[in-house]
Amino acid sequence: MKPVPRWPLHPAPVEGEALSSWLRRVAACYQMEVHDLLAHDLGHGQVDDLDTAPPLSLLTVLSQRSGIELDRLRCMSVAGWVPWLLDSLDDQVPAALETYAFQCSVLQPRHKRKTRTVARWRAWLPRQPVDRACPLCLNDPADQAILLAWKLPLMLSCPLHGCWLEAYWGIPGRFLRWENTTPSPRAAGEAITAMDQRSWQALTMGYVELPRRRVHAGLWFRLLRSVLDELNTPLSYCGKGAGSIRYVWERCGHPPRAGQNQWRPYEMLDTVVQLQMLEAAATAIDLLESQVVIPRGEQAGLFLPEPQTGFSRGLPVKERQQKPIHDWKKMVRAINEAFAEARYNPETARSLFALAASGKRDPDSLERLRDEFAQEGIPQEFLSHYEPDVPFACRKISDSLSSKF
Repeated sequence: MKPVPRWPLHPAPVEGEALSSWLRRVAACYQMEVHDLLAHDLGHGQVDDLDTAPPLSLLTVLSQRSGIELDRLRCMSVAGWVPWLLDSLDDQVPAALETYAFQCSVLQPRHKRKTRTVARWRAWLPRQPVDRACPLCLNDPADQAILLAWKLPLMLSCPLHGCWLEAYWGIPGRFLRWENTTPSPRAAGEAITAMDQRSWQALTMGYVELPRRRVHAGLWFRLLRSVLDELNTPLSYCGKGAGSIRYVWERCGHPPRAGQNQWRPYEMLDTVVQLQMLEAAATAIDLLESQVVIPRGEQAGLFLPEPQTGFSRGLPVKERQQKPIHDWKKMVRAINEAFAEARYNPETARSLFALAASGKRDPDSLERLRDEFAQEGIPQEFLSHYEPDVPFACRKISDSLSSKF
């Protein structure tokens, strides 16, 4: 059998480029259309899902014709990002949404969100095509590459230039018309660029650096998808966290839930609504990391800075002076950290419970308090058969909080 001949001309794929975009640029080298290149040169008919799940046989012959590794070609489509970006391309899994978007919680406790089942759902794959691109990238005649991430409702800004992605019509490199007639690059805000840089880091590096620690790309995408769903939760379901959710929407200048009255999964929303949701997610993460809003979710601690372990600047212990806590934000952060530790440290859990139980001696009040602790994710076995020593616990928690400042 004769070996498959190599293409004499073919541009190298741009990092993160969509497969359809690269094939368009290859076809342009020979003054062909993509469907002609597929049919007459590669032996494949029209492939409608080039950027979702291209056939393995097509990827194999592309690798032979170009010399590009098969794994790299796979990562130019969504299929190459299973199970990091999404669990599966199968849209018939009944519990897919619940498994993907409801296992993590950031802004709200998990029990405050109503779990839902949606037929024919896949994470991040929109109901309608997304045609957005960076004006600076497409103004370069030598490039004209469309990134795969631009085809998903995943980012608002260009990870290379930090400007807003703009909607367009047409085919880059041939005919292109911007929806905004004057697509001069608009700089995206710090919150948006920070969120998008993390998504880009996940796509290109496989991990994301969060304030608390490095996390796997798969966890980042699920955290982001959870925040989007939390922001789409009706305020009547949010309990004590409703004020924080409302404040996030006020800060980004959009109505709560981007004006939606009926719940639908993020992927099935109109593009304009999806963009507002993404903007709200960026705002929420920024407010969370600056400790302006009080997070109540189990994974919120990943977005908070590491707790101070305390330095003495070389001073002997007796010469250290305890600094009083005057900043309420620091106090809230310390309490949140204490609750986070209480989820796995029985001693901390009992001390917090004793502090909260100060003045409560009637069994019903203590039982209600135990239920509230359980809702915060603190195991009941940490508190069972426990009678609080209130004075000792108050001293212990007070010393713990003071040592953080």
